[in-house]
Amino acid sequence: MALFGSSRDISFMKKVNSELLDNVIQQEVDYYKYFIPESMAGTNLYGEASSQKTYYKPLRVPCLIERGDQAYVQDDQFGVDVTQPMTFRFLKPKLKEVGLVPAAADIIEVRGTFYEINQVNENQFILGKDGDYGKSVGSEFGDSLSIICVANYTRVSRLQIINGRV
Repeated sequence: MALFGSSRDISFMKKVNSELLDNVIQQEVDYYKYFIPESMAGTNLYGEASSQKTYYKPLRVPCLIERGDQAYVQDDQFGVDVTQPMTFRFLKPKLKEVGLVPAAADIIEVRGTFYEINQVNENQFILGKDGDYGKSVGSEFGDSLSIICVANYTRVSRLQIINGRV
């Protein structure tokens, strides 16, 4: 039996992290969930979705944001293009409250700039134990605390969220 990391300790850690995120840090993003059925309505001959991706209305979600440096890439056909990686760190209990499960191809908006999620990681566990899959300590010990999404800058013109300038 584990000495620390019981459900009482986990509840305390979640409460402290939630309070920090909501009352101290206060960073929020608008999260656009990719709507697959509507996007797949216009599939082509090979069963791929058309370029018209559709998204649900955004949810405002608190998170920690880690901004990467902007990089300018020279393209022979279209000139200079900009890229910027971003990392968004969400508390899993906060996402459960609103019923949100992050996935690749979802869009996150930060200050009018849109980022497409490339990678979703859920590998931070309290005391290194996952209560859902505990083999020796039982379900009372350990829990998943956060979900980390890695995203890159995407052009507004590629999205069907708002009208871009022509």
